[in-house]
Amino acid sequence: MKSKLLTRSNYLIIPALAFALFVFGGCSKDNPIEPQETTDVALNADVAESVASSVGEEDGGLTDQIGDLFELTAPQGLGKSSEASFLDKKEATYDSVSGIWTIELTRERGNPVGVYYAKIKRTYTCQFLNADGQAQKFYITGSDTAYTIKFDITEGEGRHKTKRLAQELHELEGSFIATGTNTDMITVNGTYKRSAADTLTTLKMTRTHNHTLELTITDLTGPRGSRRNLSQKVSGTITGTYHAEITFDGKKGYAEKTVDRSINIIVGDGESEIFVAGEKYKGDLLTGEIE
Repeated sequence: MKSKLLTRSNYLIIPALAFALFVFGGCSKDNPIEPQETTDVALNADVAESVASSVGEEDGGLTDQIGDLFELTAPQGLGKSSEASFLDKKEATYDSVSGIWTIELTRERGNPVGVYYAKIKRTYTCQFLNADGQAQKFYITGSDTAYTIKFDITEGEGRHKTKRLAQELHELEGSFIATGTNTDMITVNGTYKRSAADTLTTLKMTRTHNHTLELTITDLTGPRGSRRNLSQKVSGTITGTYHAEITFDGKKGYAEKTVDRSINIIVGDGESEIFVAGEKYKGDLLTGEIE
C-alpha cells in the first residue's frame, strides 16, 4: 500500500512542477512574448546617434547644408561643388522679380554596397543682399559684395548609412540668415527640421526610430568660400527637440516606445558634443557618428 501511495503522489507532483516551470519560465528575461526592457541610458545613446547622423557632413546632415550655403561665397558660387570627391549635379535658376535663386542639387557619396553611403537631393532658395539690405543677383555684382545671404531648404530627399545606422529621409526644411558674408568668417542663425526613419543595429538589437528633429542654430561660424575640411572649421551652438516612435525587430527593446528629448549640441574642432537628458555624447561632425 505504501508503494502505491508514493506512486500516486508522483503523478500529482509532476504536473505541479511542470506548471511552476511554465509560470516562472514565462516571466524570465528570455521570454520571446514581451521585449526585454533596456535602460534609459541605452535609449539616450540611440537618440544621440540619430542626432549625430542628422547633423553630420558626409551623410548629408545639417553641416552638409551649411557647407552648401558657405560655398555660395566661393568663386564657383552657384555652379558645381568644389569638392572633387562628390558626384554632384547642381542647377540654378533666377527670378528677377523676387531676386531669389532656386537651386536643385543631387549628390552621391560612397558605395551603395559599402559601409558608408549617402544619396542626397535638395532644393534650396537663396537671395544675396547688399549693405543696404537690397537684393542683388550674384554674390559679387559689379563692385558690391553681398553682406547677407538668405538661404532656405524647401525640400529634401535621400538616404544614407553608417556603421550602425541607416536613414531614410522623409521631410527636410530649414531657414537661415548668413551675415558677415563680405568678411572672412560667416555667421549663421536659423531653424532646421528633419523627419526620417533611422534603423539602428547594435548590441544584437535592431530598432527603428521614426523621428522628427527640430533645431535652432545660434551663431554658427565658419570660413567664407571653400567647404574643404568644413567640419573642422565650424563652431557654434544648436538646441532643439527630438521626438520618435520606436519599433523593435526582435525580443529586446526599451521601456519607452515613444520618446521626447531636449537636445543641446556644441560644435567645434570637428566634433559635436551632444547632450541628451543630461547625458553627454561625442559625435564626429564629418561622418555623423557617435565616437
